[in-house]
Amino acid sequence: MKYKEVNLGELVSFVSKGIPPKYIETKSDNTIVVLNQRTNRNFQIDYSLSRLNDLLKKKVPTNKILIDYDILINSTGVGTAGRVAQLVKVPELTTVDGHMIIVRPDEEKIDPLYLGYALKAQQVKIEGLQEGSTGQTELNRQRLLNDIIIKFPESRKLQQDISRLFFSLDEKIENNKKINHHLEQIGTTIWQEKFNDKIPNGTLGDIAIISSGKRPPVKTTVPTDEEKIPILGASSVMGYTNQALYHQKILVTGRVGTHGIIQRYQRSCWPSDNTLVLQSNSYEFVYQILKNIDFTVMNRGSTQPLITQTDLKKSNIYIPTTNELSDFEIIVGAHMKQYEQNNIENDILSTLRDTLLPKLLSGEISINQATK
Repeated sequence: MKYKEVNLGELVSFVSKGIPPKYIETKSDNTIVVLNQRTNRNFQIDYSLSRLNDLLKKKVPTNKILIDYDILINSTGVGTAGRVAQLVKVPELTTVDGHMIIVRPDEEKIDPLYLGYALKAQQVKIEGLQEGSTGQTELNRQRLLNDIIIKFPESRKLQQDISRLFFSLDEKIENNKKINHHLEQIGTTIWQEKFNDKIPNGTLGDIAIISSGKRPPVKTTVPTDEEKIPILGASSVMGYTNQALYHQKILVTGRVGTHGIIQRYQRSCWPSDNTLVLQSNSYEFVYQILKNIDFTVMNRGSTQPLITQTDLKKSNIYIPTTNELSDFEIIVGAHMKQYEQNNIENDILSTLRDTLLPKLLSGEISINQATK
């Protein structure tokens, strides 16, 4: 099968930064959703972090209103510039701000979904195109168009077969996430109905062991044969190391920096030194408690947000009877067992996708080999 190699600039019909928005809080017929750097993470767009632009104060050019298959790349910011995501389906009237680049595939020249995966596969290289001083880095748009080389099969059908394979994996991952959101809501509803209005009679430290994470001995940004234990940061996996600090189920939240994100982890891992780690026999109950704590009142930092073990331990909570706790753990635990199995499946699917992606896009393996 013949493959072609051309620079990105030859395969796009439109490339531009977004708008300088005039933000407004209330949605109306005169607003448009604005995506920003924060919405772009893990190759996906999170609309819950978007904002609204007031069209009466700032109009949006028609070509900057997003359409299906637009590829979005963060253009500024240390640690965020170069992130790639593709909106296969635009759910509502949407644009982007000036810190993101719209890359619109030329559908006459390449399957648009294929181009999206081809750019995701080169995210690390794209991140390397940023220029400027510390804290002021910006992606060089011309180098993006000239230096990023796209390899693709001449056959449009083969392009589509490859892109649809990866899309089916992503759809399965996304479906599992939706199921997990529903399962989590069931646990939250049960907790609220039983315990939300109860008067505090103890502290979090009475039912949970709370400790700080540690700095890992080694760290890599991607997993290797030696460094494959995930390092948990304040909000997500931040790298990989060669040994585990915990093998049992734990809850992790941010100690420094990001606060209020609760991570469940039931496999070998290494929580970093900017986290707090909680262990408890009442795992599901403590998880719900953490989701309802106001972490802002515990912040001791000025320039850098900080929460201490002691303050978290002293959080006033209602502690149910032993029988109530046992019943809650059994009922909610049954739902969350499926939640954890879905997470494991998603990790497997993500690894499969990320392993196959460069090999299929380069022609190293065929679509038949990939689907065996």
